[in-house]
Amino acid sequence: MPLSFSDIVEGLDISKGSASQGLQLLRSLGAINVAAHPSTISNPESEIQRSLARDYFEPELSLRKLVGGVLRERITPLATTGAERLNRLRELAEQDGEGSDFYLDRAKQLNTWRRRLKTVLPILTVLLSPKSRK
Repeated sequence: MPLSFSDIVEGLDISKGSASQGLQLLRSLGAINVAAHPSTISNPESEIQRSLARDYFEPELSLRKLVGGVLRERITPLATTGAERLNRLRELAEQDGEGSDFYLDRAKQLNTWRRRLKTVLPILTVLLSPKSRK
């Protein structure tokens, strides 16, 4: 059942700011769908009709869409920009002196994971993209 913003705030007993941030995150991940109020009239003329045209939120239940959204919005940006961060981490580790071997090893391990992730991401993206309709 779709819920309004105020339903969410009241039901979870959280602030409007927390609800807004949470809904924004869920929207960016594709974890919720947003729709107009079910009784919205196509061309609202009165103030009452306009007030009924609020957004309503319902969860996205497709695992394909959920995982695809997380990959697209969170994982892919990290994998593509991680090289610069790892280079900086390696530079800092080399300056550390006695602890540098530990940090250099960690940086090397992270770089290996990043390279593997960059190899696998395109495959996962294709597998998790919405099925094309023929």
